[in-house]
Amino acid sequence: MTEVMTTTVALPLSLDDKISKNTVQEKVIDIDNLPSPSFDRSVDDLTLEEKLDILSGVNFTHTNGVPRLGVPPLKVVDTITGVKGSEHFHTPTLCFPSATCMGATWNVDLLSQIGTKLALQAKSKSAQVLLGPVLNLHRDPRGGRNFESFSEDPLLAGELAASMVNAIQAGGVATCPKHFVGNESETKRRFHNVAESLDGRTMREVYLAAWQVMLRKSKPAAIMTAYNKVDGLFCSENPKLIKDVLRGEWAYDGALMSDWYGTRSGVPALNAGLDLEMPGPTIHRSSAILEKIKSGELNISVLNQRAARVLELVKQTKESYSEEEETSLVDEDANLLARRVATEGIVLLQNRKSVLPLRKTQRLAVIGSQATNPSISGGGSAAAPPQYLQRPIDNIRALSADPKNVQTANGVKVHNVIPLIPVPQIFARDGSNGINVRYFNNGSDQPVIDEIHPAPAAVMFGRIRDGLKPEAFHYEISTTVIPKTTGLHAIGARTTGSCVVKVNSKEVAQKTMVGIEVEDFLFRPKNLEVLAQVQMTAGVPYFVDLIVQPHKPSFATGEPIIHSAMLCYMEEYSDNDAIAEAVAIAKEADVTLIFAGRTPEHESEGFDAQDMSLPASQVKMIKAVAAASRRSVLVLSCGNPIDVQDFVEDVDAVLNAHFLGQEGGSALAEILYGEASPSGKLAVSWPKTLKDSPSYSYYPATENDRGSWEMTCGEGVGMGYRHDWTPRTLQWPFGFGLSYTNFEISSLQVSRSIASVVPEDVEIIIEANVSNTGSVDGSEVVQVYIEDVASSVSRPQKELKGFKKIGVAAGKSEKVSITLKDRYAFSFWDESTKMWKCEAGQFKIHVGDLTEIVVVDQDFFWSGL
Repeated sequence: MTEVMTTTVALPLSLDDKISKNTVQEKVIDIDNLPSPSFDRSVDDLTLEEKLDILSGVNFTHTNGVPRLGVPPLKVVDTITGVKGSEHFHTPTLCFPSATCMGATWNVDLLSQIGTKLALQAKSKSAQVLLGPVLNLHRDPRGGRNFESFSEDPLLAGELAASMVNAIQAGGVATCPKHFVGNESETKRRFHNVAESLDGRTMREVYLAAWQVMLRKSKPAAIMTAYNKVDGLFCSENPKLIKDVLRGEWAYDGALMSDWYGTRSGVPALNAGLDLEMPGPTIHRSSAILEKIKSGELNISVLNQRAARVLELVKQTKESYSEEEETSLVDEDANLLARRVATEGIVLLQNRKSVLPLRKTQRLAVIGSQATNPSISGGGSAAAPPQYLQRPIDNIRALSADPKNVQTANGVKVHNVIPLIPVPQIFARDGSNGINVRYFNNGSDQPVIDEIHPAPAAVMFGRIRDGLKPEAFHYEISTTVIPKTTGLHAIGARTTGSCVVKVNSKEVAQKTMVGIEVEDFLFRPKNLEVLAQVQMTAGVPYFVDLIVQPHKPSFATGEPIIHSAMLCYMEEYSDNDAIAEAVAIAKEADVTLIFAGRTPEHESEGFDAQDMSLPASQVKMIKAVAAASRRSVLVLSCGNPIDVQDFVEDVDAVLNAHFLGQEGGSALAEILYGEASPSGKLAVSWPKTLKDSPSYSYYPATENDRGSWEMTCGEGVGMGYRHDWTPRTLQWPFGFGLSYTNFEISSLQVSRSIASVVPEDVEIIIEANVSNTGSVDGSEVVQVYIEDVASSVSRPQKELKGFKKIGVAAGKSEKVSITLKDRYAFSFWDESTKMWKCEAGQFKIHVGDLTEIVVVDQDFFWSGL
């Protein structure tokens, strides 16, 4: 039986948009007649050419195998929130909540359970390597990929990541945590330099520390390097980062792969230790490398080392190797787990007048599009198509004593870009729903291709259609649009090439596209948008014509060329009318639930936000609805902190709902009605305004007078909760979260093991009683912070050094025990010795409001994990 592996490209569309297969260019690789899979080959079995081949990808999701010997390719897929297959937006998958929600659970055991289920999901996609988790930290509220990361704290992030890595790999699937290191910003991510020394305290105590914690407790089979530079060198070819720190100090011996198109060189990357260039076909590992070996510029031993690590990765993942087609694995236990993760991660930030939990007999007004069309994830490579989508409005009604008591209004629109034209409103020349697409070589009036697409998009990724002349062609999209309403409607396009938009043969808009990158197509559709306002009448047909020129990148990146055009349309509507409708139903309700926040159009891979504010229309709606309500609850969907200053005093309760995955509707309803008590704790500090963030003046990268993009971590080790916050600058602190019950921590006891000949191996045992003094069952997170009373260097006032989540029944008490080591609890990075140093003296241990003092008798130094 012939198996064909294909790669298709994820289009930046909503989950409801349907793009026909003929809009996506596929690379088809026939691997028929392979020998039986062989997982135990050594480097000595390979020819020189084969050694080089296996060090790069063959397409977006597969590496090169060795067909002659039966060494199979590896299939690598995203991500920990939803395991995608080769056809990123075609095969549905189980979608867990975002990593920020996972981080807010503070539950190491729960992350292990997620990992077990992710391994099964990866196997259903016939994948051997899962690209994740993300170990980058929440440095700034504008970070585009923060929703993919667990926390601002390296200990919390590292512990959660290690638990997940261990569970996934116990299931036979390799993990590839990313992005090593310093990729906390998306702005010019492939070019900017993080100008910080790898032997400085900032890198060691914060950014590298998350990886150090993870590697201390787990051994991921692979690690992905970051796009950016650190201390002047790209991470993928940085010998100080790879050889000295990762391979040397930490003795990591797994495979190292690049981010997609993140390999910047041939020989330097190989010498530094980058094993695998992704994706394929290769850019930097062509036959020219063989010439470097023959000339002596590259030692053959380097190629052997890289090939050996790739072969070891193939061997480690043989349990998950499959030649079956990818499927969507339906796992009811995993669905329940996804709900539990969402429930445990939701954070109750405010609950005045005890408005929550709701009573099932109350009349409710549910306002906002997130209640009917929820954002289950941020955008980019972490976004995956769910197996189903729960609408919070449906789950809320299901728990109400009378569903008729729950009224709803959509509220204001939350689009950041104009959506595609709805398919039912467009008609091709033959009368079918769709568009006509014609491709022309320049100078010819006769189309090379004339076809109908059933969706308003045409895409050529990586190659052009047969018969077209490279860079000497154009294409035209035409359709008839029939408006549903009369008004001044927005109509236009998102294109990768310069374009002209015509309505009824009259030019209404045009745009010259300069400097467009593939990442604009994948992640930044706003940069491709060209729009016009056209007065249109309901029921009247309008002929729309779009002429598009080829995409011409401003410089070569090695990425495929992308030719894309999508027709966009939105009929006129009034924010004021939408708000008036919401206010009207809010006045009749006992409690109003206001759903607001962000979507994948606002938080996504590929760009950083400009601010931490909600759109003005949302703020206006929240204030107006809250003013008209007897009681109000604000439900925020987001991966980043939001500036709530304009409305936080107007609402009674606030829930941080993150992006909740496919079971988010049930989880939210259970929290709202008290079926579960909130137990989520913030894994990131919420500043009151953007300017209050310690990273504000140093983020993101800016262009210097030499034309290079550079960023410093000017806040140093004072990132996140380590900053000197005041009530004026901090809205909600790291580790904060309310509950429907009350907890008391008492009887704190701290003991230490008898000092051995190795003082840094002394253990600290921290014990306390946790009592639930309320009337409902709940869970509490016991957080252990260390304060260095008198240090020779400036240190944060408190640093998280241990934590444990514990469930306690109403009226009961449970004992919790947390064990630390002196070396991890008390040390700081000493820049003069380039080692970790613990100074003799007093240290305060803080657990809740309780404090104990520990004394270290003598200085000591240590290195490694």
